[in-house]
Amino acid sequence: MKNLLYSMIIGLLVFGLYRLFAGGSSSSDIEQRYREPILAALKEEFAQSSPLCVYEGPFPRTMSRGEVCLQCDKLQRAGLIEKRQEDEENKKFDWALTEAGISAYREDTESGSSRSRPRLCFGDASVGKVIAALPSMKLGDARYLSFKYQIRVSNPHPWLKSGQVKALDMDPLAASGDVLDKVYTNTALIPPDGKNISFDGSFRYGKWVNEK
Repeated sequence: MKNLLYSMIIGLLVFGLYRLFAGGSSSSDIEQRYREPILAALKEEFAQSSPLCVYEGPFPRTMSRGEVCLQCDKLQRAGLIEKRQEDEENKKFDWALTEAGISAYREDTESGSSRSRPRLCFGDASVGKVIAALPSMKLGDARYLSFKYQIRVSNPHPWLKSGQVKALDMDPLAASGDVLDKVYTNTALIPPDGKNISFDGSFRYGKWVNEK
């Protein structure tokens, strides 16, 4: 009886390690019971923070020397904003939109939000096709599920097509179709009650554990 118990424990450990580090085979879609909740949560995340937008502003924006604007240097290097009306005496200057910046700038409210958010956007993102998914894995009380997917784009800005968005660490539009030129990997963290699903794009397990 004792030997049988030990064999069962060892078998469970081996299976657990296999699921964690080998991961079994991936499928072409997310497990059915988790598919809709995960995709709905990812859609909500896109609504809160679009991968096609840089959240900065409003512009024009008066800055004091030493004041921090987290995204302004990157936006300036990309040619979307520029410094104007520098006041050396009061140590102030203005960030203003260039013509290219004006074409991408938005101040309207986003879906699911009641307040305006100044931002520069290069299209409207939505969850595209799911390419592959791993079997879900339980760690503690939560369950993790990794999947690969595409981002679909509507109303693409010309910079998405030309590749100029690379200066903003964004991926360009694919040569054909309406998706970005990259397959993304994400991991959903599913609480025991299945609600308030969150995501960690850096977490890997199974056969994808060594992927970046």
